[in-house]
Amino acid sequence: MSDYLHISNRERWQEIWQKLKAPSIPFDVFAQLIRAYSLPSRFYHNLEHINDCICLFTQTQFLANHPEEIELAIWFHDAVYNTKRNDNENKSSQWAQRVILRSGLDRAIAQRISALIKATGHQMAVTDRDAQLLVDVDLSILGREDAVFWQYEENIRKEYSWVPLEIFQRKRVEILGQFLTRQHIYYLSEYREMFEEKARTNLRQAIARLSSQI
Repeated sequence: MSDYLHISNRERWQEIWQKLKAPSIPFDVFAQLIRAYSLPSRFYHNLEHINDCICLFTQTQFLANHPEEIELAIWFHDAVYNTKRNDNENKSSQWAQRVILRSGLDRAIAQRISALIKATGHQMAVTDRDAQLLVDVDLSILGREDAVFWQYEENIRKEYSWVPLEIFQRKRVEILGQFLTRQHIYYLSEYREMFEEKARTNLRQAIARLSSQI
């Protein structure tokens, strides 16, 4: 990560907490998050992913009810990431809640941000608009141009390199196929216009490629 990005992110981190009117700004947690997202085991769920999400969110933050809360949720949504566990979103949300309360913000804010983070587990439909926006941002990778999408698929495989190839392929087909069964992959019309058609093409091609190798 360049020094420019580090400075830019740190300043943006400070700005989020100031807009939320936090009595104290947890710069120590910012450093912890930078270290977490920079771990060598993170090929996709890393700082590049966070920066990408923030960049895309910035373009559509006018859709949000509580934009600063969404941006803070972006920072924390993959803070805990262990491919051998299925409680990463819960642990990430708990970490966020502790930090938010320690910084002197209201419990209602902590609870809303916690709910946003849990929504990025993509296990159930969400009805809250801010959660829908965050989920759409997180899933935008599915609708990116070919080079970006296929690099994403390669990086996910690297993160799950401990899983035997055939098992990974079968599970990945199942996971990607679940998105295709939805009436819409993206909740908000703005994100459907940007990514829906390409996401469906990418998913069908990825499933076909994986299935041919099983």
